Amino acid sequence: MLRSIALAAMIAVASLLPFDSVFASALILAQAESETGNSEQKKSKLVDMWRPGDPGQRMNIRGRVTSIDGTPLAGIPISVRQADGNGDYSENYRAVLLSDDKGRYQFGSVVPENYSGARHVHLEVYIDQYEYYDTSILFKGDPNLEDHYGDGRAIFLEESTVNGETILFGRFDIMLTPN
Repeated sequence: MLRSIALAAMIAVASLLPFDSVFASALILAQAESETGNSEQKKSKLVDMWRPGDPGQRMNIRGRVTSIDGTPLAGIPISVRQADGNGDYSENYRAVLLSDDKGRYQFGSVVPENYSGARHVHLEVYIDQYEYYDTSILFKGDPNLEDHYGDGRAIFLEESTVNGETILFGRFDIMLTPN
């Protein structure tokens, strides 16, 4: 039932986007929640845009979607798009995520290569009850960051080794303002 509602919401959002924003393979639906070891504990499902053999440094970004009063917002569609590890935009690096029952989301990707200016990931939220939200995740340490944006909005990526592979982890929270 929850998946049916989530899929209906994603299709509704996709129908509002320009045709070139709707992508055949790119309607990636994050399940609203997935089980962990404890049946009482749930966490958001990772939507991984990265595929084996893709160039670039792997990264995982997670965060929460809340209202301005701090209330977690469930079922919020988040459009994500970015350049790949070569600096090219492709359908593989586009996704629409849904926040889980606690407002959490997460996605796996690569640190985008610089194609023009600072490295960044575009995030967009368009839902009737809230003001339109459009921003970019920027990364501390990017040599082009200071020249173009300053580093006030940039996130820090922490390095960790998972199954013998180095992956960068970061956090980016989204706060929505009601209409």
